[in-house]
Amino acid sequence: MGKTPNNTDVQFWRDPDLPGVEVRYSSYNEEAFRKHSHAAYSIGIIESGQTTFSLEGTAFTAGAGHMVLIEPDVVHVCNPDPDSCMIYRMFYLDSSWLEAVGAEVFGREMGPPSFPLPVVDDPELVAHWLTLHKAISCGGERLEKESLLVEGLADVVSRHAELGAVPTSVNHDGAVLRVKEYLAANLSEKVSLGELSDVAHISRYHLLRIFQTAVGLSPHAYQNQLRVDLGKKLLAENQPISLVAVETGFVDQSHFSRVFKQYTGATPQQYQAGVGIIG
Repeated sequence: MGKTPNNTDVQFWRDPDLPGVEVRYSSYNEEAFRKHSHAAYSIGIIESGQTTFSLEGTAFTAGAGHMVLIEPDVVHVCNPDPDSCMIYRMFYLDSSWLEAVGAEVFGREMGPPSFPLPVVDDPELVAHWLTLHKAISCGGERLEKESLLVEGLADVVSRHAELGAVPTSVNHDGAVLRVKEYLAANLSEKVSLGELSDVAHISRYHLLRIFQTAVGLSPHAYQNQLRVDLGKKLLAENQPISLVAVETGFVDQSHFSRVFKQYTGATPQQYQAGVGIIG
């Protein structure tokens, strides 16, 4: 007998007491995601099941009791392994949280930390972050939540991170940067590859190759990522889904919903249901 799909139990929380923090709970027993990235740090806890995922060409396996640490803008896809029902809790945190706590812990300004091992076995830390998740999802007091978050980040940074240097300059490939900026400025437009080639001042074929290498996504997938990120922001503001679909440049609500689920593992309705739970 085939297994019953279990991709419907997805919940989100956005707490006004913790700006720049988003929390989710998810249960999956089949593929739910395609390649994507997050602008924020991702800190996850696997409660049951197992996932095998790739980061920058290296495969990692995470199972029950493991913590997963993924840096911003790193392309990944974490679907449950075959015949595995995966339940996990995830935190998405703005870089400013980790940099600020890192500076407090080590007594000096620091850049964004990195995680040499994206899967760690640290039961004490897992228990702490599960307590934080409960405090957020159940509407705990502000001081409790802030204290748990700062303590949890301090332990993550001190135990599992490599400290980033304070950035003095940003070194981007000019062509890729111009294309990224153009896509961000024209999210609702039907941008052509020829336009992007003109913006980058290189051939279409060369653009596709260097963009994929630098970003980890094709220009079209990156455009969808930006559209989904904007869609999340508008949904969190409780805007109607049909209007969000238009504002983010999708053909219709059905198209928006399909792509949104591919990149977030949740429907727009499930994501928007997290608005207003706290506060």
